Amino acid sequence: MPDAPGLPLATTRLVVTPDTVAVRDGRPPLSLLVHEGGARADTTVFLCHGSGGNKNQWRHQWAALVAEGVRIVAWDFVGHGQSPQPRDWAAYDGNHLVSDYRQILDTYGPPPGQGRVILAGHSYGCRLSLSLLQGLAAEGRLDRVAAALLLGPPSPVAQLGANPLGWLPPFILEWIRPIISAKFRSLAWHPDTDAALIAFEEQATKGNSLFMMKALMSQAAHPDPAALSALTLPITVVAGANDGLTPPAGARDLARRLPTATYVELERCGHQIMLERPAETNALLLDLVRG
Repeated sequence: MPDAPGLPLATTRLVVTPDTVAVRDGRPPLSLLVHEGGARADTTVFLCHGSGGNKNQWRHQWAALVAEGVRIVAWDFVGHGQSPQPRDWAAYDGNHLVSDYRQILDTYGPPPGQGRVILAGHSYGCRLSLSLLQGLAAEGRLDRVAAALLLGPPSPVAQLGANPLGWLPPFILEWIRPIISAKFRSLAWHPDTDAALIAFEEQATKGNSLFMMKALMSQAAHPDPAALSALTLPITVVAGANDGLTPPAGARDLARRLPTATYVELERCGHQIMLERPAETNALLLDLVRG
């Protein structure tokens, strides 16, 4: 797939050079990058990738947001991308990841009442974003976030980890890794996606430990489906029509449970929405930025 019009980026180009920062005491440091913005620096966008992903998957959105002049915060979860990969089961607990996210928001977001915050999440990053929003709502602080973009979200009632990642031991998972990778490729990407893009992203995931993936999915964050109605901020829910990992039916169900959600389904698109359909993703994100 070619790059989005107006974005001078190759599909395989690394465009961010991060710092490694200690986000919370007792937690591994995270690879994180802040762009301070320009004309719209009063708006900060937080880019939260999915399981097995990394912040560089937001490269097209990063470029569009830089051009828009907003502040941007992107990071790699523990065990992902350029962040450390501890062999510690508890490090990947979903509650810890949500708390990391909350601290990143509190540290790098504008002071309350002094700027707008937009959350953008992909796949498992949608679960983390919704969990963060529910925590804010429970504190009466939902107005901390102005809007959210959720790409390829799992069903709100799905239990993640109900697959071989959840029940096979890590050494077996590593042994069958080629099978897992092939299955992921068939489910996650539209058949017409540029082979160079797929190869680049698959190379990036080779650094992901399957111990990490098992620990992550077995302890995944699960927002409360019954409390989704409390999230009254504008939320755009986006599904790929050909997504075999998180099928559109789950995204539609999520949108129905959110009182002010807008649902968008992109044709000829799989799970990797921001990479497969960058122009459409950028337009939806910039719509939220411009309010």
